[in-house]
Amino acid sequence: MTLFARIGDKLREARERTGLTQDMAASSIGIHRVQLSQYENGKREIDISTLAKLATLYGYSVSYFLGETEEEEQVNVAFRAEDVSSEDLELIAWAKGFVLAASELECILEGGRRSQ
Repeated sequence: MTLFARIGDKLREARERTGLTQDMAASSIGIHRVQLSQYENGKREIDISTLAKLATLYGYSVSYFLGETEEEEQVNVAFRAEDVSSEDLELIAWAKGFVLAASELECILEGGRRSQ
């Protein structure tokens, strides 16, 4: 299995765990659904900027998708809504990114030990 196929599998799993459709995720970061599908199927190389946007939206670090960490706890944000707008998804992604950054900072300050 190629690197991009492994990344694609993790992207699909993360999106599904988050409860987003391909349309929702793609429109949230400004790409076409077909492009996201190609990333998830390993048929298209993903650039680091797009990977970072998807990682933040899904609540994971980029290193998780690159295989630098085997298991990583996902940042979850609970909310109730009939319809989720792209603005809502942006806010959710920002919140997840904030929590990830705070966790990474805590890890650095503790000398590299990741808290569980």
